Amino acid sequence: MFRTPRARRLAAFSALGTAVAGALGGAFCAGLIVGRGGHTHQPSVVEQAAALIRSRAQNPSSSSSLDAAAIRGMLSGLDDRWASYYGVGQDANAANSLQALLNGEYSGLGIWLRKQDSGARQVIVASVTTGSPAAVAGLQTGDRIVAVDGHDVRDAEMDAVAAELRGPAGSTVVVSLIDGAGSARDARLTRVDLPASPVTTDLLAPGVARIRIATFSAGVGAQVAAARSALRAAGAQAIVVDVRGNPGGLLDEAVSAASAFLDGGTVVTFEGRSVPKTVLKANPGGDTSTPVAVLVDGGTASAAEVFAGALSDRSRAVLIGSTTFGKGSVEQTTTLSDGSVLALTVATYQTPGGRSVEGVGLTPDVVIDVDAAPAVATARAIAVLTAIVGS
Repeated sequence: MFRTPRARRLAAFSALGTAVAGALGGAFCAGLIVGRGGHTHQPSVVEQAAALIRSRAQNPSSSSSLDAAAIRGMLSGLDDRWASYYGVGQDANAANSLQALLNGEYSGLGIWLRKQDSGARQVIVASVTTGSPAAVAGLQTGDRIVAVDGHDVRDAEMDAVAAELRGPAGSTVVVSLIDGAGSARDARLTRVDLPASPVTTDLLAPGVARIRIATFSAGVGAQVAAARSALRAAGAQAIVVDVRGNPGGLLDEAVSAASAFLDGGTVVTFEGRSVPKTVLKANPGGDTSTPVAVLVDGGTASAAEVFAGALSDRSRAVLIGSTTFGKGSVEQTTTLSDGSVLALTVATYQTPGGRSVEGVGLTPDVVIDVDAAPAVATARAIAVLTAIVGS
């Protein structure tokens, strides 16, 4: 998920919360709601059903429960696999956890989730953070989560699954999975405090250094620029930028990070039904001479695809690895009047070359088998950059 200042400035979806509250909590008289000025309103079928449930159901639900059920029902009718609803209380913690992640402060298992498709509740692993408990336990992108601590979650909402997976550092959880081949297994994972710094560096080979970006949380763009400058000052002649398993984050930070290797120009374009066409450009003055390779895989998603796609389309980097995840959409999160949170896709984006990655991802220039060990792609990047430097 990523957000931009423009997206944050978009009109809030509070009207939806008001409409739902009115639909499920309004008073009815002879089937009509009388509005201001004497105008009458014919109740919708949702309003009619809510009234009947409240007045006649043998086992009625509270208005708040009906609200949540109605919202989730509306989302299930959208062709939007990224739409989510976080109810008041425990579910709302998911939104707080996301904000903590975007701020670079988070703990857990090191996995990101997504729905299998827009019409199913099945939750699958979207990406796995390198070095995390999930990675150590062998979880893979595409694994289906069927149970958490023995509790069947095959028909659960994604936010409910995420809530069951969360917990304090040091606690354990057993995750039951089915992989892409249909094999079932259990994995016992211990939650940990994940690294506060999402940007790390190391030396891969003489003259070839790496910048690893775990997520595009707040401040990452400046950290990437600083890391690039430090590596160049230390004698690095080429740089590998590793965004494998990077689930995305803040779009602004992806643009800022791309600016470290570009001198102005387009990074990404996005627009939607309620979002005017917007072009985000790199800051001027970036490094345009140091050879760069970007490592990607099936866990490279969202803002990470923006970063990789921009450097690729601008002929600034060689992409190496396997096809990326394919999330080319912008989500807006809105807090409703009762404190619950609604996330909706409001726009889609294109790379500088006009490519849309939604559902298809980015195909690398140098393709590495998806089942190959991570070291294979790293070695290929070293070889490619060494050849470029020596030419």
